[in-house]
Amino acid sequence: MTSEPSVPASFSILTGRLVRRDGAFILQRDDGGTVELRLARVPVDHVGKSVALTGRLVTPDVFEVDGVRSA
Repeated sequence: MTSEPSVPASFSILTGRLVRRDGAFILQRDDGGTVELRLARVPVDHVGKSVALTGRLVTPDVFEVDGVRSA
């Protein structure tokens, strides 16, 4: 019997503008507010641009990013 891996309940997609602030990457969310990002890679090509991030919220203010794409 095989089973497909399940998507964690906390998995989500966030959209907004990616900015650098005080040495950290921040997403200025389209729906208001900001969230600090935990990134495996530095997305320098996306800084200052609208992006869509996939990942999960670690805390209400911290998002662990699995992927970054232009929005």
